[in-house]
Amino acid sequence: MYHLIGISFTIGFIIIILTIILNIKNGENVINSQVKLLQAKDNRIKQINEIFTQIKFIKINALEEYFLSKVFNLRQIEIGCLKDRLFYSAIIIFSGWLAPQIILSSTFGVYIYLGNIMNPSIIFSIISLFQILQITIQQLPISITALLETKLCLNRIQQFLTSQEIMTQCINYKEFRDSAIAISVNNGNFYWNRSQVEKSELILKDIDMLITPGQLVSIIGDVGSGKTSFVQCLLGEMLYKEGPKVQLYGQIAYVSQKAWIQNATVRDNILFGKPYHQQSYERAIHFSCLKQDMEILVNGDQTIIGEKGINVSGGQKARISLARAIYSEASIYLLDDPLSAVDSHVGNFLMKECIVNYLQNTTRILITHSLNYCKYADYIYLFDNGQIVEKGVYSDIQQSRRFQNIAEKCNMVEEVNENNVQIQKTQEDTQFTTKENKINPNDNIIMAEERHKGEIRLSVFNQYFEYGGGYCNFILVLIIMMFWILTYLGSSLWLSEWTLQTYDLSNYFYLLIYFIFGCLQAILAFIRALTIIRQSIKSSSKIHDEMMNCLMYAPQCSFFERVPLGRIMNRLTKDINQLDTEIYMNISWLYTKVSQLASHIFLNVYASTYLMLFPISIFFGICMKIQRVYTKASRELQRLELMSKSPILSYFSETLTGLTTIRSYQQVDSFIKTFAQKLDENRKIVEAQVIANAWFTQILGLTSLIVNMSAIVYCILYTNNPALAGLVMTYAANIDMNIQQTIESISSLENDMISFERCQSFTTIEKENRNEKKITLQNWPCSGAVEFKSLSVQYRQNLPFALNKISFKINPMDKIGIVGRTGAGKSTITMSILRLLDRAEGQILIDDIDTQNISLKQLRESITSIIQDAVIFNGTIRDNLDPLNKCSDDEIRQVLLDCCLDKLADNRNGLNSNLYEGGDNLSAGEKQLLCIARAILKKSKIILIDEATANIDVDTEHKIQETISKAFKNCTVITIAHRINTILNCDKIIVINKGQVQEYGQTKDLLKNEQSTFYSIYSESQLNNTKK
Repeated sequence: MYHLIGISFTIGFIIIILTIILNIKNGENVINSQVKLLQAKDNRIKQINEIFTQIKFIKINALEEYFLSKVFNLRQIEIGCLKDRLFYSAIIIFSGWLAPQIILSSTFGVYIYLGNIMNPSIIFSIISLFQILQITIQQLPISITALLETKLCLNRIQQFLTSQEIMTQCINYKEFRDSAIAISVNNGNFYWNRSQVEKSELILKDIDMLITPGQLVSIIGDVGSGKTSFVQCLLGEMLYKEGPKVQLYGQIAYVSQKAWIQNATVRDNILFGKPYHQQSYERAIHFSCLKQDMEILVNGDQTIIGEKGINVSGGQKARISLARAIYSEASIYLLDDPLSAVDSHVGNFLMKECIVNYLQNTTRILITHSLNYCKYADYIYLFDNGQIVEKGVYSDIQQSRRFQNIAEKCNMVEEVNENNVQIQKTQEDTQFTTKENKINPNDNIIMAEERHKGEIRLSVFNQYFEYGGGYCNFILVLIIMMFWILTYLGSSLWLSEWTLQTYDLSNYFYLLIYFIFGCLQAILAFIRALTIIRQSIKSSSKIHDEMMNCLMYAPQCSFFERVPLGRIMNRLTKDINQLDTEIYMNISWLYTKVSQLASHIFLNVYASTYLMLFPISIFFGICMKIQRVYTKASRELQRLELMSKSPILSYFSETLTGLTTIRSYQQVDSFIKTFAQKLDENRKIVEAQVIANAWFTQILGLTSLIVNMSAIVYCILYTNNPALAGLVMTYAANIDMNIQQTIESISSLENDMISFERCQSFTTIEKENRNEKKITLQNWPCSGAVEFKSLSVQYRQNLPFALNKISFKINPMDKIGIVGRTGAGKSTITMSILRLLDRAEGQILIDDIDTQNISLKQLRESITSIIQDAVIFNGTIRDNLDPLNKCSDDEIRQVLLDCCLDKLADNRNGLNSNLYEGGDNLSAGEKQLLCIARAILKKSKIILIDEATANIDVDTEHKIQETISKAFKNCTVITIAHRINTILNCDKIIVINKGQVQEYGQTKDLLKNEQSTFYSIYSESQLNNTKK
């Protein structure tokens, strides 16, 4: 540059330095907006993940609109941050076009000011050099921004990697070699987070415990007393204070309170990474009461359970989790209340034959709410408020006032059958859920992910542009593009006239007009970018909202129980991110390159001859042919790459849920290896994409010689005008690059549209039959009468009926108990009432109105359901209890008092106390109590209860049963229970067997009839009480 124009180049160099400084400053603004955008995305994704994890609860309570509004509000915040982020991207585009013009104009200005003459050789040499520099200048702000964004991402990763680790330093794991100690805890003070480090906020305080090998230790206590936390501290999951000494001698097996199940076969869940040994496996199956379950399955233990164990009941999950522990052949067993979710006779067998006898040579810690199990324990610890308040052998501790108070209040009504330890082969011994019976081996529980093939349909592009404002917005962009082309052509032609001095004008006037053309280009590019941003954001927002609407109202059984959560999250994260940012960049780049290409072709033809169109057309045709070959491969690779992320997300989510179990069985390396394999599958596809892109770029580069050689031949043979020759050579050198980049942009845009295509497929999901246009009744139901008339339902068309022509009538305010072995169809009855399952035939009448004729929203709003798995959302106590804000603070506080939860609010920040997602800062019992309190506040006429007190201690259960009886006195209550004592006060009992009503009658009448099935079930549970 110095040899061409001398000292004049320094002004351009100075402006370049200033441009870099300004770009760095703008880059900081980009990073600030990116930080806010990422935080907004995290909040939205966290909320969506929470919603679809608990979608069943949301549906049965008709809370879809409430949670949709929360997501849409978070999305609007994200869109606001996205607009800021993309606005700064538009500024980058503006500066990328303006800066080169300022540099070139200022250089020309100084060159003229110094008295130099503008001749064609100098001008076009400078232009050629500056066009090379222009690419760098335009890419500079993008590169600076990318560098700063990379730093931001690395900082986020570093923050995660340096976050608080689990504190296992206080735990000393040793091999069991005839040690006199199995577990030892000395002066243990534990807490869950740093804010609880003060003594008054410790979760476990002054824990001293010594357990010898072979002991069976029972841990009892009220809800929230610290029982589960104690097991977690032994596993190293809690933080500690003042370095307590914890020693464990031997391998650990852990059965969590809420069983964790993988999306795998029954066998894989039991083996859990260990090699298969037939005898050990058969013993695990037998002592976990799973043998009969295996026999009724077509695929046996090779049956896929499904994500989060959707294909099995709570009791089955607990027994599979126990079988996993048995198969591990550990020396220490930590059992966190696994018996509360199983039937009485099954629980008795598991306790007597498995825990007491089969595992007698191992050390066992059993957390239980059933006091009758304590008699089997060698030693008992009673926890209260995070401390050990009583300890001793059963004969001693049963004399303590605390133990006696609990026993007296509940009258020791337990379900354990101590005398009959063999599983009765009754008609109800169907263990796996009815929807799993007689499954076709070719029937996959998990629905295969839909994969489009071939070219992107034109309708996909049409819908994208319609969502972005229709073709008016598209036409507006074309108009802006045409004006930009005119200014680009005007600057180039004006520069040619300047060098020829066609008009008798001063050099400064030429320079001024040239600079104005350059500024207009930058301004139009900026306006074009803003218009495209507006279009892309509208399209992305529209498809996101439509997808959320369709997903929220998709059917529970035929969709959510068959589509993995990772697949849903993949569409709402990766694909939406593509539509938010990537597609805008590619559309903007495509418009830019098409504009430049049209301008350069016109300039070459204008400056030479129309014959130049011939080699350009040949080159363009060859490039399009190459593009079609490349796109066929890249399009399918993009689809495969996006699909391959779904199993990664599903596996990652599943792993996070079961981290404690994975760590306790020392399977961390195995899960990391499996995750790496899934990630490698994705990386293989990405590698193929990179190779295909490199091939595409190289082939296009080789074919570009056609245009360049044609321009050189023309200049040598046909022109004597140095200005025109310079113009031809300058822009011919860019045509090949413009064509390449245009073709690449078309391919990239088509690949990005695959994300829109995938999101669009989720907007065509068949929704539930909501009947919103059907009748809406005021104060319905008013009495609460329920009648089933020859009702038959099935989970899927290729499965047998889960309920087969059942008929019964429930009078207003009746209290009905439903019993039956696991999988008999108990829960299917409540699902049918709530229309989570579509009926095959028959009717369900509530107050003589067919529920099929009532809008789904009114139906579910009018019925309260307390499900077995407690559901707690991230938010305040008030938000969880009264999400629609219908109750006063006084009403909520009174219900909390009735449910023994007054201390929960008082010890925190009142009703505004924050609860973590899933209730991670609550005990299992506290979570269930909150769910009961939520049900009471709903004030429905019909109440459906599915084993609501499984994880509540007997003292609290007694209080809750009284509260439920009082609160639901004037309601129709249908209770599904595994424990007989929870339904003895019901007016009537329904015994379900294999999807049919086996018995239905007054409770007292069935108990008087010694031939009744219910009498035999009741007798089993009362044998122990009679003995006592």
